[in-house]
Amino acid sequence: MPLSREWLPAADTLVFALGQLGEVDRALRLGEAAWELEATHGRASALAYLCYSALFTLAVPRRGRGPAPAAGREAYRKGFRRWIAEALKFDPASIKDLYRLGIFEAQLESAHDKVALRAFGKAIEAHRAMDPEERDRRKDLRSYLVRALYAGARSALRLGDTRTARALAFGCLREDGERHHVCQVFKLGLAARVCLETGELDHAERAARKALDAKGPPERDHLFALLARIAAARGELDAAVTWIEAHVRPERRSSAAWRQLGDLRVQRGELELAEAAFRAALARDKGGRHLTLVRIARLERSRGKLDRAERACRDALDFRRRRYLSEDAAALAELQLVLEQKGDAEGARSAGARLAKCPAHSLREHERDLPGEEESVA
Repeated sequence: MPLSREWLPAADTLVFALGQLGEVDRALRLGEAAWELEATHGRASALAYLCYSALFTLAVPRRGRGPAPAAGREAYRKGFRRWIAEALKFDPASIKDLYRLGIFEAQLESAHDKVALRAFGKAIEAHRAMDPEERDRRKDLRSYLVRALYAGARSALRLGDTRTARALAFGCLREDGERHHVCQVFKLGLAARVCLETGELDHAERAARKALDAKGPPERDHLFALLARIAAARGELDAAVTWIEAHVRPERRSSAAWRQLGDLRVQRGELELAEAAFRAALARDKGGRHLTLVRIARLERSRGKLDRAERACRDALDFRRRRYLSEDAAALAELQLVLEQKGDAEGARSAGARLAKCPAHSLREHERDLPGEEESVA
């Protein structure tokens, strides 16, 4: 039986209920039928959210949330882009829609941080531009402000824009206070990372130590790794190694923690121990093998083992292309050096030409490699 206009309010309610039950595909079909009868901002926003929710479910499956979304990722991705555009045509200052667009770009589209940061910035500006009485009435939007500040700081930090990252991270701490729209452990951890990047090492250490005792998920290994980075930035390499080795048992160390430990061993001139750490990282890594392989290549080149260094570079490039469909700038830079040392001028020029086509910020990916999980603020 086709949907009729008198049933539109009931249909909107049912779309919401089906979405809450995880029945995304049924909700989408009903929501699209309602949209065909009457196009509104609320319906476009709801349809965008359903696609957004399906994408997160596909990325991180959860039990007890209804049937798995039936369509593929690309269908929900296109659906989200269509419906969020429709929603923002109706209301370009919609805080929830702008926030979700930012999270989509930053988390679901593999760190499209420039676009994401613009969306978060618009959401923050829209909240601050609200009439004070409206802001008091719409207290539900405050959580979106806080989460936009947090996620915006994270994107700015990934882009290397430390000034913006600092303003947003500390804005998040001020606005959230003790409300915990974002877990305290994540807010303080992000503030510590920002201060590390700005060279404010005392502030960074203070925030990281506070984060160790803050409310939130019990996992704290990433904070010990962060404190190790802070110690290393001070030149305290022994203390940096101790932060990891004394607090994170070997079987619990992530591949990023092993890479960090290997980097510290290289700085201390302990090349055998460094190689062991990198091999441990490689043994358990699924998503960051290229990061480890480039480090192995550098280590082998420093020992004069150029064939092994070249092989590690090419393995890094192959993995990156297979997994992420893109070039690895650091692997290309290292390959260029190796080939130059081997006297392969043509191969070095070819690697350099490929490197020149990489985005300017892409070399920072290897520098940003830090153990630990950031909070998903979807």
